[in-house]
Amino acid sequence: MMILHGSAGSPFVSRVCMQAHAKGLKFELSRAALGTPEFQRMNPLRKIPVLEHDGFVLPESLVICEYLEDAFPTPSLLGATPEARARVRLVVRTVDLYCGGVMSLLRATNDPSLKIDAAAERAGLDKGLDALEVFLAGDGFAASEALSLADCALVPWLFYATMLTKQGDDALTRRPKLARYVDFIEGQELTRRIWGEMDEAYRAFRARWKAGQVAANNG
Repeated sequence: MMILHGSAGSPFVSRVCMQAHAKGLKFELSRAALGTPEFQRMNPLRKIPVLEHDGFVLPESLVICEYLEDAFPTPSLLGATPEARARVRLVVRTVDLYCGGVMSLLRATNDPSLKIDAAAERAGLDKGLDALEVFLAGDGFAASEALSLADCALVPWLFYATMLTKQGDDALTRRPKLARYVDFIEGQELTRRIWGEMDEAYRAFRARWKAGQVAANNG
């Protein structure tokens, strides 16, 4: 039995979902109650996702993805050679360490009360996207001829990054390799599935957030 604790609105949860779908693994997505003692026993860092697999409990999305590759090696989403696996991991690492500014910039556009250092967030994001422009394979999938964990990291992140694009941001469109990747990957059936699941979760979150804002203002 495999249970993934978290929400599909999280890009870190959705990367594991995408990997599981690509490998044909059956799992249950269970909404996590971060503040409960039960969840804290699974992950004292109080972060999602957390995987439960036949009694084995594991937090941290990247560690979970690596575990699933070890536990279910076919089909491999890491690549057949050391060089291929290194390219996949390089893209994943770049997304995780240098592209998180998308979330801050997007939140700031949707919530004027949120104060961020927009210039610093933009500079950090540009650094990460410039690196991706170099590291991406160039055409087709992110790091190899087939779908890999690099795509599983990029696709959920792009769900939010493309929201900025729709608001007139050119961070994706002015980088040719990255723009080609977006055009390619958004046409993939698995991408549409993941984005659909994320959109449903995101809309539910926005509805709860707006209801909370109304309640706070009325209070």
